[in-house]
Parts: sequence; structure tokens; C-alpha cells
Amino acid sequence: MPRVAHVPLGVNGAWIASPIAVVGEVINIAAFGKQTLDRLPEPISPSIHDLYWCTGDLQVVAVVKGELAKPFKKYLWVSTIPGCELLPDNPTFYDYRAKTRVWFLREEGQFYRPPFDMGSHRFLSLLTAWSDGPALPPRQRLGTLLLTPKANVDSLEEYVDYFWLVGDIACELLGTAECTRRLRTLAGPENRALRQAACAYLKGELHEDCNFR
Repeated sequence: MPRVAHVPLGVNGAWIASPIAVVGEVINIAAFGKQTLDRLPEPISPSIHDLYWCTGDLQVVAVVKGELAKPFKKYLWVSTIPGCELLPDNPTFYDYRAKTRVWFLREEGQFYRPPFDMGSHRFLSLLTAWSDGPALPPRQRLGTLLLTPKANVDSLEEYVDYFWLVGDIACELLGTAECTRRLRTLAGPENRALRQAACAYLKGELHEDCNFR
């Protein structure tokens, strides 16, 4: 079995660590084997010794980073919980409600794998269906969706904090000029906190003024 790594990464860290990112779903999920180790990587409890390996087929809608290998490879991941569930069976859970998922991938032998096995995001979730996004090429479509509050969270207030998690990804996908343009139109005067966040990003990360439109 592959070596298991636990690395605590946020969404942006997982994006950076992944040579490939695709929009789609994992289907045809099946158990791949059980592995027992004396000690799992910290901070996993020392009382846990069993790992459950799982595989599935990536049903890819779009590639937004890197390139997929040919012939296509299976997706392999590991969990400390049996059952090969990628998501908890809880309709109130944010990722459960997602209509679009962007999977963070790397190649390892005959498989696609998450950037790290535990502690890191396997995918980024959106509340908007990919087909309902703007009629743009995949990278620009994802970048635009990441700068669309309702595509990510339930309220503008939530997006103020979430924006800092995905802003770098959005600007990488869109390019500085287009990202600057969209940030300047991101928030109207009805949400001062979001306006301030966009302004802080423009000044601090893009070295642009806050000339909102």
C-alpha cells in the first residue's frame, strides 16, 4: 500500500500541493483493502491502527489545472473509518450539499491520489452546478464562481471569511487583470465587510487601488 501522510492543509494549500485539479465526481466506489499499522501519523490517535483503502472512477466534467494521464487512472484514497464514504451521510453538512466538486489530484503509480491522505482537503465544494456557471472556459468559469458569493456559501456574511480561503485560487485562474476587475465589482455598499475584504486583497495581494464600481 502507498505511504500514508497526514498534512493539515486548507483549501488553498491543497490546491498548491496538487499538480492536477478536475471538476467531477467519484463513482463506482469499492473497497481496495485493509491495512494495520503499529502507529499512524500524528495527530491521529495512537489507539487507531486500521486503515481502509478505497478506489473509484473519476467522472470528469472539466480539467482546471494540469493534465490527465492516458489511459485514465483509478482514484485511490484511505480512511480510518470503514465503508469507503467520501462524505458523511448528513444533508446539513456543507460538502454533502455541494452541486460541484473540484478534486485535488496527484499521480502515484497506477492511481490518482489526494495531495495528502489525511488532514487535507480532497476537494473544493461549490453550491452552484457546474453547468449553471458562466459560459467561459473551465479555468475562467471556476475562477468566476469562486468570486460569486452565492456559489460558495449561504450568505454574504459567511463569504467575507471564505473569500480569504479561495481568493488566491480565483486570481490564479483568472489572471491579475480579470481578477482585479471582478473584485472591484464583487460587493456593493450593502455589505461593508465584504467590500473591505475585497479592498484589502486588492491592495495587499494585487497592489491595486480600491476604485469600486
